[in-house]
Amino acid sequence: MKGTIIGRIKKDVLLAMKKEQIKNGIGAVLTCFALLVSLNADLSGISEEAAAGGFLTVLAVQIKKLEYLLPVFDYRNAVLAFLVFVFFFRTDEEWQVYLPRWSYRIPALLSAFFMVFGYSFRYTDSWNLIWMDGFHLLVSAGMMTGFFLLFSRIFSLLIRWVCHISGESEEPFGKLTEWVMERHAFWGPMLVILLFWSPYILAKFPGAAMPETLAEMRQYYWNTINNYYPPLHTVLLSLLMELGNVLWSYTFGFFLNLAVQLALLLSAFSCGFVFMKRWRTPYRLRWLALMIISVVQFFPMEATIVEKDVPYTACVIFLVLQLYEQVRTMRTGGRMTPGQAAGFVLSAMGTACLRNEGFYLTAASGICLSVYAYKMLWKEKRSECVRILAAMLLPIVLFAGYQKVLLPACGVEDNGPKEALSIPFQQTARYVRDYGYEITEEEEAVISRVLDGEHLAELYDPITSDPVKYTYHAENTQDLTDYFVLWFRQLLKHPGNAVQATMNNAYGWFYQEGYAHNYMMDAQIEGHEVRWEIVQPAKLAGVRHVMERVAKLLSRVPIVNWFENAGFVSWMTILLISFWAGAGKKRYILSVVPLILALLVCIAAPTFNYQMRYIMPVMFSVPYYIPMALQSLREDTLEREDRADS
Repeated sequence: MKGTIIGRIKKDVLLAMKKEQIKNGIGAVLTCFALLVSLNADLSGISEEAAAGGFLTVLAVQIKKLEYLLPVFDYRNAVLAFLVFVFFFRTDEEWQVYLPRWSYRIPALLSAFFMVFGYSFRYTDSWNLIWMDGFHLLVSAGMMTGFFLLFSRIFSLLIRWVCHISGESEEPFGKLTEWVMERHAFWGPMLVILLFWSPYILAKFPGAAMPETLAEMRQYYWNTINNYYPPLHTVLLSLLMELGNVLWSYTFGFFLNLAVQLALLLSAFSCGFVFMKRWRTPYRLRWLALMIISVVQFFPMEATIVEKDVPYTACVIFLVLQLYEQVRTMRTGGRMTPGQAAGFVLSAMGTACLRNEGFYLTAASGICLSVYAYKMLWKEKRSECVRILAAMLLPIVLFAGYQKVLLPACGVEDNGPKEALSIPFQQTARYVRDYGYEITEEEEAVISRVLDGEHLAELYDPITSDPVKYTYHAENTQDLTDYFVLWFRQLLKHPGNAVQATMNNAYGWFYQEGYAHNYMMDAQIEGHEVRWEIVQPAKLAGVRHVMERVAKLLSRVPIVNWFENAGFVSWMTILLISFWAGAGKKRYILSVVPLILALLVCIAAPTFNYQMRYIMPVMFSVPYYIPMALQSLREDTLEREDRADS
């Protein structure tokens, strides 16, 4: 009897192992298919062969199509396929953590969707590669399945690793780690970052500039400031230029701008390490975060451009870290100190004032955390709840006064709503291009009162709305109202066209392949524009050239270039949110509300092409994702240890 039971157990185990091997084999085959297939191959000539044939001819043509989609043999693809099979057979999707499986499957499904649809938009500026015919739809489904299985395995391994290290005891540390991460948790990481960034700072001295930098200076110089650019940044930028000239030269003033924004950004990064010390984050994760910030070339290359996006990004990082810490302490009834309240107000106001869309991040964060504070504290700790509500909502009130009272009183002109209308304008332009023959003379007149209706089809660029947006000339609210009525009718008539217009303009934020960064190295400020001469030392020209090549070389190094890829950081943000939702830590999603809004702003932005600055707040926050996820899992254990120590 005993032998029979043991035999059955062995048989069940062997059967389970066999099923697992079959599952791994299918996953490896579909993943190889997804990675190797070329969905954009021209199959038009092959399709004609099936026109006059019978069933077998049609079947042979379909097989021939599949043959043309797959690559001929080469060693790279052979090695890739081998590694995929090794990965699937040497790992497993065993799930022994308490999180539900959808916590990694939903992000995996979204990532697979982005890969397949992003591929189609990259090569055809549409989703035609997917919906072209039944054959392409079937191949796309196979690709999406393969990517889903691959990302499911990767994301599940990542979540299991985070859950595993959450149960580890504190690790020993050496003198360097103690000095950098414990005794000098603020200044230590800052010095390490400066050490790695110093070659970039030296090469770009006194700093690089965007075209917008000159435009802001021009507004100040000619006293034509409007809110197309953030007025606060325009004034601060120009006042530092004037101060530098009083002390030495305009070149020195430009360097002062660089020094101030670097000090703000590095302080935001260092603040994260202070919090990690408080969270007792494992040292290897602190060093990992520090190395990402220090080594990934996108961080110093963007931080050394004098532009509004750098101080704005610093304020968003401060805001995210403070929101997380407030959610963490609110759970245990922690009190918001006056210093914490002041820090939140300053971070929120900086976020709102240093980019025009920053107010949405501030408002959404303040309102969401206020609702949570009311729910948690109103009944038992009403005075503390009122204090938190005041800190959360005060920036909204202050910004309203700044925008509606202070700026008009200072003569700052309103630039109009066109910056917020990229999505409908781009949809209208694509509609005119694809369905212009359906537009009546009356409808064309409505469009022409708002945009350049006559040339809209020629102006339409699938990946940027700027050419269309710049033709905006509505003279009154009625013109805009009539336009939106027409836009809504067209949306209902051809919804697929409108969706494609938006996806085409924004897919790069979630799928970024074959993209090479164009780093800014020069000041690009010419004296005849504003009579402010900025000179980059000729002796550093060779250093600039070398560091530009180093940065572009690093941007091609795997793993390093993940953290400058918009698609990767978007996926990691989605995975973090899904992780918290599955782990029963939904309250921590409140801390990344600014980053969620930043991603939504990217979707509504004019373009993703060479404009990574729009997603900088998300990219620069990624090094803190794993420490925040880990702390949320360990909070109960850490609280018990703190009570035991006290």
